[in-house]
Amino acid sequence: MKYYKLKIALKDYEDRLNRTILFKYDKDLDELAFSILSIFNTLAYHMYKFEDDINTYECNISLEQAREMGYPNDSIDTWMVTLDNLSMRNNKFMMIYDFGEEYEFVIEILEEVEMKKIYQIPRVIDGVGYGIVEDAKFVLEDYLDGKPLEYPLLFIKRGRFTMIDFNSFDIEECNKKIVREIAKIRNSYYVYI
Repeated sequence: MKYYKLKIALKDYEDRLNRTILFKYDKDLDELAFSILSIFNTLAYHMYKFEDDINTYECNISLEQAREMGYPNDSIDTWMVTLDNLSMRNNKFMMIYDFGEEYEFVIEILEEVEMKKIYQIPRVIDGVGYGIVEDAKFVLEDYLDGKPLEYPLLFIKRGRFTMIDFNSFDIEECNKKIVREIAKIRNSYYVYI
């Protein structure tokens, strides 16, 4: 079975926040987006789009909203496109998440991999850093730039406030939760339509 080995990293912080995954060749850009949103610990409640050297590919929600509002939009729907359909120089393209904060992920196709074992979902094989913080990009950037934070970032985990450790990344935990997280994310985007 053919997979792509992808390196996905937050633009300008590629060495501090990244993941390397195996991604099945025939999955569409929606599935890649759901995977990225899962492995970078997002809440997945913003829109996303991809850009290659020629085209922009947007999630259906974004395209529908543009149509409803009468805005012109030449973007291609993400569910119609696989990695083989992209136009890329240097095997790189971008994903933008949250059109207000604009988290930009650089995605690089490192190589094609043939595997006997079939993974229907992506498999994380390497990574660095916790992930992103919803609606607080400036705080994450301050941390990654080495600036002191004025207050700790907290999130609720199992009913308790927990402080985020931006340096932490547990590959086993990430792979353990990925099936459940991608299913929740997929459902939230597709139920909206």
